[in-house]
Amino acid sequence: MELRKYVIWISALLGCTFLTSAKSGKILVVPVDGSHWINIKILMIELIQRGHELTVLRPSNSLYIDETSNDFQVLNIPMSEKMVLTREEFEKYSLEWIFANAFSKETSTFSLAWNFIQSIHMGTQAASIAVSAIFENKDKMDYLRNAKFDLILADPYNAAGAMLAYHLKLPLVFFGRWMPTEDIHFAIAPSPLSYVPVINSRLTDRMVFSERVTNFLLFSMYYVSSHLFVYPVYDNLCYRYLKSDIGLFEMYKQADIYLMKIDYVLEFPRPMMPSAVYIGGFQCKPPKSLPQDIKEFMDSGTEGVVVFSLGTIVKTLPFNIANEFAAGLARLSEKVIWRYAGEKLDTLGNNTMVVDWIPQNDVLSHPNTKAFLAHGGENGIYEAIYHGVPVVGVPLFGDQYENIMRLKTRGAAILLDSLMGVTSQDIFHAVRLIIDDPSYRAAMKRLSRLHRDTPIAPLDAAVFWTEFTMRHGGASHLQSVGNFLPWYQYYLLDVIGFLAFISILCIYLALKFLKVISRICCSIKRKNKKD
Repeated sequence: MELRKYVIWISALLGCTFLTSAKSGKILVVPVDGSHWINIKILMIELIQRGHELTVLRPSNSLYIDETSNDFQVLNIPMSEKMVLTREEFEKYSLEWIFANAFSKETSTFSLAWNFIQSIHMGTQAASIAVSAIFENKDKMDYLRNAKFDLILADPYNAAGAMLAYHLKLPLVFFGRWMPTEDIHFAIAPSPLSYVPVINSRLTDRMVFSERVTNFLLFSMYYVSSHLFVYPVYDNLCYRYLKSDIGLFEMYKQADIYLMKIDYVLEFPRPMMPSAVYIGGFQCKPPKSLPQDIKEFMDSGTEGVVVFSLGTIVKTLPFNIANEFAAGLARLSEKVIWRYAGEKLDTLGNNTMVVDWIPQNDVLSHPNTKAFLAHGGENGIYEAIYHGVPVVGVPLFGDQYENIMRLKTRGAAILLDSLMGVTSQDIFHAVRLIIDDPSYRAAMKRLSRLHRDTPIAPLDAAVFWTEFTMRHGGASHLQSVGNFLPWYQYYLLDVIGFLAFISILCIYLALKFLKVISRICCSIKRKNKKD
């Protein structure tokens, strides 16, 4: 009897091992550096823990992507020495660009959109060089062709992901919502401009006539500029390396699954496709233990703590602006923990702890945390929602203004429109209001309950649909035929033209018939008169 139990136990163990290995797959990851890498790595680690083998395609000039790892294989693509920067140089140039946008005197939406378009154009050249480096490296391409990958997991901001999926004939899962030029929704789903605002429009989904005009003109600017100046660059690469007349934009529409860091507790409702899986807040999780010095500081803030962080890159501010922030925060009765690495500030208060790094998810979960002073990046916004902490937003670039504005429309945030001319009084009053007015915290707590009330955790959903795509060799059954129709068919211009022609023909024939009848009647009348 004992022997039989052991046999059953061993058989079950072997069966589990077999099932695990049968489900495991080989995934090629095509990421983007910086905060994008931090995000996709969370999904990668989860996939690795579930038995999958991952290989990361890494340009040699990457600053954040791991050069080596015990968890996954890294395939380094040599880049020209001209394109290699140190992390300090990269962060210096990035800060200069961010501050140039954040402190720009241009405040109109069209000026902001034009600056955004110019930055995209500038980045396209560097991106195309990186793509060429992959396809012109014969050894690496031979390896990719022979590696027998099951799937490509790619950041859509990196054009190489879609091109490699097409070339290697592999299923493609995108992780993220931003293509090189725009929100990927506009490529794959109907996006009525009457209530779907475009980036940098600073509009909500409830637009008056003038706002709809602005939204339409901005979309037209983005569409024309991207299809005239950006996609042709990539299309030339597609023709050169893939021998294909299919352009990059069409390749984006052929992806199997789109894992988008979106939750409709924040995003404005809009049309969606079954291939789009919304995983907003996937990185949020219960807190871990805090470092001892931060824990003691947070625990001592019995009147409350304000968390202040501006993201991965922005660890400092121009000295005069940082002094204004420090002075405003020094007036608070609450304590402040600030991720700051700039020069020493004259106005820093005794209530403020300055640190080089903040375990953001963990400090936001602390019961003494009353407000989050943030730039509006996706990670921070969803962590604030997850833990129910209202936000004072100071957007710097990209989609950050729109993220904070969406929170503001839900009554959970205060938006400081611009850092130009911001004063300590502005900072103090905004933080004071977000703490003292209970409606902000109540609104954020409601969003938190809605966000957490889901049948499957966002990270689990991301893993499921990635594995689903591997199990079935793709998910083409979820793709809309509309993505492959010519534009004139998609908008029914051929049908409208046909019906217009038939209508005009019928009217013409009716008029001809009436004219003939009229002539006959006139002829009969004349004949009767003669008689």
